[in-house]
Amino acid sequence: MSLFILIGFFIPLSGYAQPKRLKPPKRPSKIQSVDRFVDNAFELYHNVFVYDSLTQMGVEVPTEIEDALVERAERDIDSLWQVLPTIVDDMSSGNANIMKKGKATINLNKSKKALKYCMQTVKAYFIGSKDDEEDNE
Repeated sequence: MSLFILIGFFIPLSGYAQPKRLKPPKRPSKIQSVDRFVDNAFELYHNVFVYDSLTQMGVEVPTEIEDALVERAERDIDSLWQVLPTIVDDMSSGNANIMKKGKATINLNKSKKALKYCMQTVKAYFIGSKDDEEDNE
């Protein structure tokens, strides 16, 4: 009995070693601008997550791959900015029914979490953290 309790305590701890990867929404909202934004957000998230995972494992990322990831990330960010104005129009207009708008809101919230992770990770790598600054002094 005590063996099962001991295993029960250690299984959850091993699952929290790395951040859990976010999954894109399973179903599109059927509002094109929202679906495009969510797809672009998760493409950016995938690139940042892969880079972060490699660096956390201690793998030296070759400069060619790093440059390709940065280039792809810039393209994804540009496409996010291009779609953003149409999202506001599509969500505020009465063209879509309430169910589509609800699903679009849920999908946008998922992409918000992915973009938040991207911003925090990029900030940590390019700006550094306070611990890094204290080590340099």
